[in-house]
Amino acid sequence: MLWMYAVCALSMFVCLPFFLHYKRALRLKLAAAFKSLGTLCAAALALIAALRLDPQFWICFAALCLHAAADWSLEFSMLLGAGFFIAGHICYIGFFTHLCPVSGIHLITALFLLGITAFLFWRWRKQIGKNIPMFSVYAAVLCLACACAIACFTLNTLQGQLIAFGGALFYISDVMILARLLFSATHAVDWAIMITYYGAQLLFGLSCLL
Repeated sequence: MLWMYAVCALSMFVCLPFFLHYKRALRLKLAAAFKSLGTLCAAALALIAALRLDPQFWICFAALCLHAAADWSLEFSMLLGAGFFIAGHICYIGFFTHLCPVSGIHLITALFLLGITAFLFWRWRKQIGKNIPMFSVYAAVLCLACACAIACFTLNTLQGQLIAFGGALFYISDVMILARLLFSATHAVDWAIMITYYGAQLLFGLSCLL
């Protein structure tokens, strides 16, 4: 158990602050390396689970590795980073729906998240401008992945609760990212984005072990 806490601490208390420090210093390669390493900490949790507990966790590991690649590439290319994130989200959808088969709660949750996203897009349509097609595709896949995660709460297990909370955090993190892209924001917002993002990924990784 202690090693799991150590991995989480490495992500939150080493990778996160170093990423933000080097990004502010405009040392983007170092920043991207620490950002990816923070997500790879979560991937390590899923990897151990896949090797020692159940092969079904390989798909969670794959999702986290794709997101780690997205973390790196997003610092240099938004389009490439979004592509890696979408691929990771699709893996997550497969993982979550394997644990909790699709039901009415998935549909309700997806419609709720899509409704919130559509409202935000409408409110911020002028700022989004010509990026609306790319943002819409990404947002649709994100909402489906987060809905599938949140629906795992119905499993009534610790694993399901961790995944559900992680799905909610992931959605909140991406909403904050969108707002930061469109409007000016303080450095505190960057901390909030990364805390919720790493929190979500670590919860997904931990869910494989617990």
